[in-house]
Amino acid sequence: MKNLRSLVLGIAIALGLQSALYSQLTDVSFLKGGPADAQTLFQEYLTPYANIFGADLNAGWYNSGKVHKLGGFDLTVTINTAWAPPSARTFDVSALDLSAQALPAGTLSPTIAGKQGASPPTLQYFESFGGNQVKIAEFDLPSGTGVNMIPLPMAQLTIGLPIGTDVSVRYLPSLPLGKAGNIGLWGVGGRHSILQHIPALKKLPVLDITAQGGYTKLTTFANIDYAPTELVPADHVLVPDANQFADQKLEMTASAWTVNLIFSQTLPIISFYQAIGYASSTVDLGLNGNYPFPSIATSGAFIGEPVVTESDILKDPLQFEMNNNKDLRLNAGFRLKLGVLTIHFDYTKANYSVFTTGLGISFR
Repeated sequence: MKNLRSLVLGIAIALGLQSALYSQLTDVSFLKGGPADAQTLFQEYLTPYANIFGADLNAGWYNSGKVHKLGGFDLTVTINTAWAPPSARTFDVSALDLSAQALPAGTLSPTIAGKQGASPPTLQYFESFGGNQVKIAEFDLPSGTGVNMIPLPMAQLTIGLPIGTDVSVRYLPSLPLGKAGNIGLWGVGGRHSILQHIPALKKLPVLDITAQGGYTKLTTFANIDYAPTELVPADHVLVPDANQFADQKLEMTASAWTVNLIFSQTLPIISFYQAIGYASSTVDLGLNGNYPFPSIATSGAFIGEPVVTESDILKDPLQFEMNNNKDLRLNAGFRLKLGVLTIHFDYTKANYSVFTTGLGISFR
């Protein structure tokens, strides 16, 4: 019961941490410099979390190399926690193809997984008007969150089938993260015993060798509140309908797949398992809704000054795909089995490494 309370607390902390992190995703100050630069900057800034989500989704598929017998099953709740390496916590603004000018404060900026409170570069944007360069935007790139890891909880059911095979389904219902947004996932996978096809080894009482594969898909969104007054004074907003900015969202879909060869050694109470595998993930990210961009007024009361007009509003301005790390993965862990109760812990070594902890019930 103590372990169950600890796991429930861990899930609560995981979801609470994600809720706090989502507030950082609502900072879309990148848009002030126009959609082209915004996509470049947004992608550089968010890449570590996209890779972290991919690593989380590919972890926690197994806690043994021994497949279930026909009708056997286990129900397990896990928390996978991946983290970004130090190299993914900053990016060099000067190396990007931007139309902005970086002020002398520096060109190294934190990613979302970088240091909180760091002093990122300031960017300025200009447009030519009447023979002069008119500044239409100036903003600081966002600081990091100070959090370089994300825990992701999920539940998984595995059921034994004939011919040394079992199948798994994993699920996290669509859960609200306070005012921040929503998150949910599902996945399917399977294992097949390799040892049964090796006569010289299959009679060993403690050894199991299994091939495993799995696919997981996560969907999430964060609510955005980005009004024209973020760009220009209220009297420079020449837009008749301010309500058109009410339904702004950052939407993300992450798809991940992995294949692994698992070795395990099963003893009466404790099992050890090791695996070598390959993993890949893709993140589709979109900034959906209507978003304002500044321009220079060529006539009227504010001629030569930045304004936002109806023609400066773009619908769904950012839509892009991020192909994340394709990793060779090494995994090792152990499982304790106390009657039908199981507790397991493992570590996956990769570019974005993962710790997995889990609690479940198992009937072989």
